[in-house]
Amino acid sequence: MRRIIVFLVVMCFAGVWIVTGAPLEEERPPCADPMIAFYTAASERCIGAPDGYACNGGAAPSAQPDGPLSNSLASAGALVPVSQIDAVTTPPFSADGTTGGLLWMRVPEVDLNMLLLGDVTVENRIAPDDPAFPRWKAFTVSTGDELSACEAHPRNGLIVQSVARDRPVRVVINGASVDLSGTALIITRETQTVFVVLEGVMRVLSLREAQTLVAGQETRVNYQAGGDLSSPISSPSVVVPYTPGFTLGLPIELFDRPTIIPQPGFVATDGNVNLRAGPGTNFSRIYQVPGGQNMTILGRNPAGDWYHVRLGNGQTGWMFAELLRRNHGSIDVVYESTPIPPQRFGDAGRVAYVNAGTVTLRSAPHAGFPAVHNVSDGVELELIARSPYGPWVKVEGAGVAGWVPLLNLDTRAIIDSLPIDYTAPLPPEPTAIPGLTGFAFPDPSCFPDC
Repeated sequence: MRRIIVFLVVMCFAGVWIVTGAPLEEERPPCADPMIAFYTAASERCIGAPDGYACNGGAAPSAQPDGPLSNSLASAGALVPVSQIDAVTTPPFSADGTTGGLLWMRVPEVDLNMLLLGDVTVENRIAPDDPAFPRWKAFTVSTGDELSACEAHPRNGLIVQSVARDRPVRVVINGASVDLSGTALIITRETQTVFVVLEGVMRVLSLREAQTLVAGQETRVNYQAGGDLSSPISSPSVVVPYTPGFTLGLPIELFDRPTIIPQPGFVATDGNVNLRAGPGTNFSRIYQVPGGQNMTILGRNPAGDWYHVRLGNGQTGWMFAELLRRNHGSIDVVYESTPIPPQRFGDAGRVAYVNAGTVTLRSAPHAGFPAVHNVSDGVELELIARSPYGPWVKVEGAGVAGWVPLLNLDTRAIIDSLPIDYTAPLPPEPTAIPGLTGFAFPDPSCFPDC
């Protein structure tokens, strides 16, 4: 239990919205501050790095082929084309929290992004002269078993994400054919590969049998002891709620597409159920969810009678637990009200840059409101809030605050994690178009004095 409590303190400090418990400050491990500094530096180097490259955010990895390529990846922030890498191994996390393996691999030819956390080895299994498949369409992964002495660190693992949440990616991982629409965690043991879905849906096929998982579930594929991880000896196991310890400490702020870690298992609607803005019938109804919908569990209220859930379209809200069909494990994340999602570490989570020549800051989030300031291309702005009505953000620069369309900015921040400014005025009513009001124009009754 102490490990879990300490983790919650660290994650609160890191900006993650897990708010269960109130442990004493001295319970926080001494590696917490160095770990946050490590993640912050890695974010500045590699969040938003170009597609098609591996970006090293931590300690020096070893890569194949040996020689110049491996040496090129050694320094923090180094970029190497993924197409030139045959295999790469990242080192374990350090006990003091200051460093460890942290490597992004973005493979646009496969529509897949990967994040190596701690002691991980990945190896491309597509031959260089194979005309049918791009490199990294098939690969093996192995992860170390030993946990870091820094309790705030995650266990060694590989995060894989489809580039688009709604477009499935097909790859072969450790000899199993995987269709992924979302985010998954891959962990290996000597004779097993564990697939844990964190977001979306995954289908795992091995030995001509398949299992389909939703967020909050896991399945396992077996291998011979000391054998090749590309040769399974079993079909995927029966799908179950994932083992909670697998996701402790996962730095979701470092994911290319951050996603709130689900609780083990899922819930489903048997009939129409209201999705509400908070845990109670006094909160506004977002909409009514029809029967037959599976939903990810994000947390619960202290009484346990309301669940915070995420639908397949990404919409989140609260549902009355008794109206749901439940297939889940322990729900350990508890809060009184809807928490703010986590933001990027450091400056990556708070700044944006103008990308469209000179842009106009306005007094409210719509082009119909008055201009307050003009900002030139490339100027850095601080993100303050987002609009409840559309893709506009409130920014500040040179002492002036105003609203600007999001498409006019480049940023690595998580826009959904910005606070919503509910005081922003409603967009102005559109100007009536003559002739579309139900009356003739001009009004013939006033002719010729109109």
